[in-house]
Amino acid sequence: MAIRRSADHTLMREMNVALILECLHRDAPLSRAQLAQITGLNKTTVSSLVKELLDARFIRENGVDSGDMGRPAIRLNLNPDAGSIIGAEIGVDFISAIVTNFSVDVLWRHKESTTYLSGQDAILNRLMEILRDARAHAPHEPILGLGLGVPGLVDVSTGTLLFAPNLRWTDVPLCQLLEGQFDFPTYVDNEANMAALGESYFGAARDSDFVLYVSSGVGLGGGIVLDRRVLPGVAGLAGEVGHMTMDPNGPRCNCGNSGCWETFVSQWAVFRRVREAIAAGQNSSLAETTGGDLDRLTVPHIVEAARAGDAVARAALEQTGRYLGIGLANLINALNPQRVVFGGILSLAHEFLLPVIDVVVKERALRWARETAEIVIAAYGADACVMGGVATVYHHVLSQPRASAGAIRR
Repeated sequence: MAIRRSADHTLMREMNVALILECLHRDAPLSRAQLAQITGLNKTTVSSLVKELLDARFIRENGVDSGDMGRPAIRLNLNPDAGSIIGAEIGVDFISAIVTNFSVDVLWRHKESTTYLSGQDAILNRLMEILRDARAHAPHEPILGLGLGVPGLVDVSTGTLLFAPNLRWTDVPLCQLLEGQFDFPTYVDNEANMAALGESYFGAARDSDFVLYVSSGVGLGGGIVLDRRVLPGVAGLAGEVGHMTMDPNGPRCNCGNSGCWETFVSQWAVFRRVREAIAAGQNSSLAETTGGDLDRLTVPHIVEAARAGDAVARAALEQTGRYLGIGLANLINALNPQRVVFGGILSLAHEFLLPVIDVVVKERALRWARETAEIVIAAYGADACVMGGVATVYHHVLSQPRASAGAIRR
């Protein structure tokens, strides 16, 4: 029983530390008294946690607020110079990385296509080069950590990419490889899990307790966050919503199954619908945009055409929106989330997708679950994963600020 009480106390302290840092991230400068009022914590607890965070250099005192009455109050801010954080993503056809300070201001970013690279080794070598460049552009020491998102199943405990169907990679010890190259903490997870955490900490779900994140791009990923913690599942593989079977006789999926949800709602599904319509004789500006080579289609091409009134582009997006709505209605019924966040490259088409999604969800989801599930667009769009990498590091620092500070000093 004593062990359980100790664990409960530790968890509560971590949550309270995170709460104080979140308040300062959102509303600084704040005094200790204001933090107590906003968080509902007693003043003694706030003073103790503030001292811990000051000692760890994660926050700083920044002048005095004289106020209208009573004693002057010392203002508190996050300390942007407490360190730098790197967020990165290996996508199916790109690598992206950012560097932020501890106030989560983006100070450097890089994104490039990897379509010119051949094979796993070439992509991983290029990742290392980009991360070394990120390290060189980090203005604040120390590096608090790296969060790397990848499009596949991850053993989070070891940082091993178990299976990435759209990359065709298996059993890649990413964390081990990264820690052999860099001297800062490294965390590896599924890209949708990281994006979900990023939107929960900093983005479109920051005021929500139970979040479902769905990301549509080359594939379809999902992440579930409860009280700022990703729900990993027993083997750490929860959230693979893209591989729910939508139609047993549907298109073959790279995972080996047929008719997975992602085969109906990924960017490739949109491209397929456009190609089929043009092959059937329908006129579309997209044939001219791509110079007749429809393999060059991109999501921005389709969004631009739809905005110009192109019927083929709009029909492709409408059909994709219907399938997105069907899958989301099922998940809303099953999970009853407070907020559903839609991200990934396909979120660029949200003005055409969301109205259809809303209609389908209203038709198919149970009213009680539907009425409590707000569907919104990810604040960071295609950058949601790299911001999630930052959030992952941030989460570990918030959970153990004293241990993080000690490790950094060592």
